[in-house]
Amino acid sequence: MRLILMGVSGSGKTTLGQALAARTGWPFLDGDDFHTPGARAKMAAGLGLSDGDRQPWLLRLRSELLAHPQMIVACSSLCHSHRDVLRVPETRFIFLDVPPGLLLARLSERDGHYAHADLLPSQLQTLEPPARNEADVLTLHVTPQDSPTQLARLTLSALGISHAR
Repeated sequence: MRLILMGVSGSGKTTLGQALAARTGWPFLDGDDFHTPGARAKMAAGLGLSDGDRQPWLLRLRSELLAHPQMIVACSSLCHSHRDVLRVPETRFIFLDVPPGLLLARLSERDGHYAHADLLPSQLQTLEPPARNEADVLTLHVTPQDSPTQLARLTLSALGISHAR
């Protein structure tokens, strides 16, 4: 199985991905590492990406997914069309649904990342929450009290993955 952790900046995709990788032993890829330098510069300037900016990124991530039968990827996957590019066999999406106030607090505390709090409005505007017909998406409603360990345990349990380390 391949897991894609999706949500806007600050939702905790990387943190949860690392926790899941530690529990499963599966490789973890942070989608942020696959953006072009131009896309990173644009986001650092507080500008949202266009679908044209995202397409090469999504295709690189799709290639990675196809090359690994088990892996965890953190990737915003904000739109249904983005998720469609990444839908390869045996892939499940985990949507981290986080209240905007918590997202803003997390992004305001973030150091050393090109995606800052000023990018949040465009991310929220672009976000297409999973539709009812997207049966391959599990939604986690994240609260400030949820720890990465709790979210990892919940994710694995909901997916029926019991062979975690």
